[in-house]
Amino acid sequence: MIITKNLTVGGKKFTKKYSDKNVYIENESGNQYSEAIDPADYPREYVETDIPIEGDTGDLTVADTLSMLNELGVETDD
Repeated sequence: MIITKNLTVGGKKFTKKYSDKNVYIENESGNQYSEAIDPADYPREYVETDIPIEGDTGDLTVADTLSMLNELGVETDD
């Protein structure tokens, strides 16, 4: 399932999306991401792929990202 989190940065709203199965997500253009952040007023649709996110991709975990955003004073829905 694709998880959606709402973020507010500098008064602007964004949505963060990622898979709960630790697989890449793909947008309508065919681009694949471990996670995606888009402006809330320009929503994109994503589907889960069958491609697992393996090892250290260099990407931050969701917990790391939320922690860093909270340190910067960014409001999240968590």
